[in-house]
Amino acid sequence: MYEKETITQTESARHDVAARDGYPHALWGGAWAQTPSRPSIGNGVDTPFQISTAAELAWFRDYVNGTIGDEGEAAGTTHSSASAKLIADIDLSEFCHAKDAAKNTDELSWTPIGNKYQGTFDGNGKIIRNLYINATSNFAGFFGYADAGCIKNITFDNAKVKSTVTNTGILVGHVGSCIIENIKTLPNCSVDGTNNVGGIAGDANGNIGNCENHAMVKGAYYVGGIVGDYKSSDKSITSCANYGVVTGTGNRVGGMVGTFSSGTIQNSANYGDVTGTFNVGNLIGYAQICNLNNVLGTGNVTATSKMGQAGLLVGNIRNSSSTASGILAYNSSAKLTINGTEQTGDAVKAIGKGSLTSAEKIKAFSAEQLKSGLVTFILQENASESAKWGQELNTDDYPLLGSTNKVYSNRPVTMKCSGELEGSGTFTNIKPAQEGTFTFKHGDSPTHHKSMDATCTTDGNIEYWVCDVCHASFSDKQMTQVVSSFVVSATGHEYDESDKCTKCQKEIPFLTLGDNKITIEKALGSMSEISGYNLYKYTAPEDGTLEVTANSNGQDTYGTLWESRTAASCLTKDNSSNSPDFKITYDVTKGTTYYIGAREYGGNAIEGEVTLNVKLSPLQLPASMTGKGTEAEPFVLKTADHLAWFRDYVNGGHPSACAKIADDVKEIDMSTVCHKADAQVAELSWTPIGNSDNKYQGTFDGNRKTISNLYINATSDHAGFFGYADEEGSIKNITFDNAKVNSTGNYTGILAGYEEFCIIENIKTLANCSVKGKDAVGGIAGRASGDISNCENHAIVNGRFYVGGVVGSHMQVNNSITSCANYGVVTGTEYRVGGIAGYFNSGTIQNSANYGDVTGTVYVGNLIGEADYCELNNVLGTGNVTSTATSIGYAGILVGGINSSSGTASGILAYNSSAKLTINKTEQTGEAVKAIGKGSLTYPDGKNEADVVKAFTPEQLKSGEVAYLLNGSKSEGKLAWYQKLSETDADAYPVLVAAEGNTVYFAAYDYCYKDDKSIKYGNDPTLKSTTYHLDIEGVEFDADKHIYQKGCRNENCTLHKYAADADGTLEATKAEDGKFYVEELNLTDAKAINTQAQFTVKKLQYSRQLTEGQKGYVTLCLPFDIKAADVAGAEKCYPVGNMMIHMPTNDASVLKFVLMLDEQSVIEAGTPMVVKLAAENASQNLVATAQNVEYSANFFANPTAKSLTLRDWDGKSGFMTICHELTNASIGGVYTTTPMAEGSYSFRADGKFGIHTGDLSPYRIYLNVQPSQSASSRTMLFSIGLPDDSSTTGIRIISLGDGKQTGSSVIYTLEGQRVMGTPRKGIYIKNGKKFSVK
Repeated sequence: MYEKETITQTESARHDVAARDGYPHALWGGAWAQTPSRPSIGNGVDTPFQISTAAELAWFRDYVNGTIGDEGEAAGTTHSSASAKLIADIDLSEFCHAKDAAKNTDELSWTPIGNKYQGTFDGNGKIIRNLYINATSNFAGFFGYADAGCIKNITFDNAKVKSTVTNTGILVGHVGSCIIENIKTLPNCSVDGTNNVGGIAGDANGNIGNCENHAMVKGAYYVGGIVGDYKSSDKSITSCANYGVVTGTGNRVGGMVGTFSSGTIQNSANYGDVTGTFNVGNLIGYAQICNLNNVLGTGNVTATSKMGQAGLLVGNIRNSSSTASGILAYNSSAKLTINGTEQTGDAVKAIGKGSLTSAEKIKAFSAEQLKSGLVTFILQENASESAKWGQELNTDDYPLLGSTNKVYSNRPVTMKCSGELEGSGTFTNIKPAQEGTFTFKHGDSPTHHKSMDATCTTDGNIEYWVCDVCHASFSDKQMTQVVSSFVVSATGHEYDESDKCTKCQKEIPFLTLGDNKITIEKALGSMSEISGYNLYKYTAPEDGTLEVTANSNGQDTYGTLWESRTAASCLTKDNSSNSPDFKITYDVTKGTTYYIGAREYGGNAIEGEVTLNVKLSPLQLPASMTGKGTEAEPFVLKTADHLAWFRDYVNGGHPSACAKIADDVKEIDMSTVCHKADAQVAELSWTPIGNSDNKYQGTFDGNRKTISNLYINATSDHAGFFGYADEEGSIKNITFDNAKVNSTGNYTGILAGYEEFCIIENIKTLANCSVKGKDAVGGIAGRASGDISNCENHAIVNGRFYVGGVVGSHMQVNNSITSCANYGVVTGTEYRVGGIAGYFNSGTIQNSANYGDVTGTVYVGNLIGEADYCELNNVLGTGNVTSTATSIGYAGILVGGINSSSGTASGILAYNSSAKLTINKTEQTGEAVKAIGKGSLTYPDGKNEADVVKAFTPEQLKSGEVAYLLNGSKSEGKLAWYQKLSETDADAYPVLVAAEGNTVYFAAYDYCYKDDKSIKYGNDPTLKSTTYHLDIEGVEFDADKHIYQKGCRNENCTLHKYAADADGTLEATKAEDGKFYVEELNLTDAKAINTQAQFTVKKLQYSRQLTEGQKGYVTLCLPFDIKAADVAGAEKCYPVGNMMIHMPTNDASVLKFVLMLDEQSVIEAGTPMVVKLAAENASQNLVATAQNVEYSANFFANPTAKSLTLRDWDGKSGFMTICHELTNASIGGVYTTTPMAEGSYSFRADGKFGIHTGDLSPYRIYLNVQPSQSASSRTMLFSIGLPDDSSTTGIRIISLGDGKQTGSSVIYTLEGQRVMGTPRKGIYIKNGKKFSVK
């Protein structure tokens, strides 16, 4: 059966007087302590601090803990990774000491180094003398909490360490993964604590090596010579020895380790006597699973309890897969005493309870054998290279770890598994010429066992051999391969839909009323699964309470009830306090078949018959009460008598019963079932619902009704409307009116005295309620572990220790208190008193507030008195806080004290700047007013304490500002905080209850052009933040800057915009050089820009939509430079040349002119062009693009037309004469739609010019000619001539056969005369273009 330990051990240990701060700079009793000083060498990061004095060591402690820091650091900054090295022995007597009246000095306890220390501390083989600790807080030791890193090479001389709470060790209170090595305590040291006490460490998770304890070790539970509690699966304790006497007043006490969860102990020894109640051993008191390798125990072991469970090596090993290797040696002369009786014969056990695999490795040796060198020789042979066993023969009585005196044998030594020795070797410290070896030998006649198949309910086995001497099992006949288990486990039943096993054909039997004889076979599954039970069925003939009780004649049984064979969880389980046999009760429904599971607690088969007694009690409800007590059909309660009946029903063995107050009931008056005494009636105190035997596990729904006149005057623990509410339970939706709860016991609350993982929500106590108790007193619950939400206490709360407005003591990790408020005055006559929680172990408090005044001695705060670890999010405290302590109060406007610096704060932690903080009758002022009395919190990245912890004036609290900030500066979505802001009935503070019209909205009013801001909070949902601007009406042109502006007149405003056009559609930006830029401008024939601005276009593009299938030529004239090759949709771009040629025709009535074209890579703005369209143009677009084009007011002014040189040419001759057919001719382009003068020509689709009618479209070219009198009567035809001889027009510019200059290479003077040979200096024409010769 599992061990049932007292639940409140840890809590009761907290009831001692709070410790004074051990910071060594205060005046104690009249003598000044020394001042810490920074080491002169090292920085703790790249190089360790070099420590040579006690003052430097004290400084290092304060630096790590954050009491002092580097220049410029925020107050409270810790340095948990700082490293240090001792370079001299240290005497700490000036920095920690006991009270000495002769020297007029008060006690000064050493404050431990580190709250999660992670650095390297190297003692460098030096000695630390006179360490003195007398602590009342967790984690007491030279170091407090070593989370990671390494602590090594220290010897402690005359260390005196004492603590009234948990985790106490001379070196360290608690060890995470920190490596501990080469630590030694001398015999004049001692350590005395409660739970988790060790000579080296209180509890540990990391590797511990080469440590030696000579100190006396005392504690209650989990006490060990090296470490009190060790819990690491992959780590080890190696080469460690304990010489000190180890004493525990409780259980789990060991010479090496008190309680050992998992891991390895190797090459280690205990030489000291060990005493505890039960679970006591030379090496380990209690082990869940352990691997022991090459260990030795020589001390006496005493268990003072009749439970015993004590052994000369280990007291109790729970897991049988624990292993033994090397040799596990112990002194056969050591005394094993249980309950005052020294054990003899077979009662002397190496392992008190449980077993190890390879048990033959466990050997008892006489005192003579231990002294002879034999055991040392064996331990040496099995030791790893790093482990050193030695013994100075004829001097040392037993093997010693770390001894340099190696033991040799001059002949081989064989030890039989029976413990007998073969061979007559002699042991010596002098190395012989021929060294002997050690051999281990089993018997000669092993017993052979054939393999056997397993069945559904019985185990089988593999083939194996058993030694005829030590009875160890092996998988081979030679007995070289030890078998840890030869068992092939039973397969278990596999049932079909008819509840019949498909393998063995066994059916699940039905039970009947009365006694049923059953057989409990081996259980294969876990206790949480239905497969882990022997199953039986029962069909309820009517509604009622089913009660099944087991009788196994002293065996340890456990039972469950399931609604189906495939159910994931049971309906109820063993709830009997009358162990070892189980008893289950459950309210059943008529016609339903239930499955009853029975098993031996550990899953083993039980020999002989077991009786299951089945009883069904019909359910008799009071008048007008309905329901079945299930979650689906709860009891519906209407009267106080109904509540009393429900209470008795739960306490009578139905802890899972569910109830709900009826819909048609407004209030239940309890005065008929509980009341104080008066002249007519005697006192009648309400007996709580649920107790330690019947912990309430159901759902109780108050249905938002009121329970009035609850009266309790108790002398026992667990006082409240509910006494003890357990896991899986839920209590909700109740308002208490005029509840009076008083108890002289512990755990007192109006709703519940003691709550263990039960969910509590929507509970309210009115201002006429009160609660008074001893320890753990709360307005809602005295002690709680589960989530608590939406609770509101207005009652007066009085108690001693652990007193809170909502809960006195909240003990569970990772659960939360959410949206809870206390308005009542909270008073504790001792310590740990808080407006929300007196003591808070770990978890979250969020969206919660305290408005009541709070008074206690030590650890007092608006929200929490003391927290080990807490996460605070969006909380508020407005009450006055008073510490009546005469020395150090540890009081804060928000929290009295926080032990772990890794707690967090988020959102805002708000408090009333006008609230009074009083300590020892003195109202604190200035910097003495602290939000957190002791300890600190961590804050989100990028934020510090000032960003999160905020003080607000009463005016700010009343304004709505704080409510808005607590909601995360929002008024929509899920909100927690509210406040009515009307002038007549406004709330003075933010509240947690939503009501009509109390949502807080926010508006900010400011001006973009001046520093003038105002804010407003209100309950009007139309409130909206507004920024006022100097608005520009429409679009305005700034003549000085040559740009348009719109939006706001303030150029620094985000609403101010620059525009490049009068319409304001073309956005412009101002660069650092003061110029204006437009990212992109797209020009089309249809798009005209109305602007006077000057700016640069980063990307300027012109595009023309062509008609489908359009080919040939078009004209183009653009207001910006382009690269001819970059015009998309064009095969070629030809600038118009400077010459037009008159060509002869066969028709005398027709004048034919050819306009000569040029070819350039870059074509300047305003140049008339003829564009040959690309043969393939799927998009039917002509697109020209340019970068960084300067735009000014005359950007779109049509370019000036250029005059053309006119020449006659017959197509044959080498001369071009002046043409007299035209007086003059010019060519030009337009950027906007332009009316053409009469007689103007424009380009047509056939590649020729024709007379233009109407307006000319943008970005086209035109031709103007003035005919002479001789030409006026003739028709004029104009076409183009390309600058090559492959013109598709069929026109050849020059076609001569003289072999001198032909085709495109012919050169002419400006008068049109052909130049023969090399031209001289001057200007000429070639390919229709001018060029010069210099």
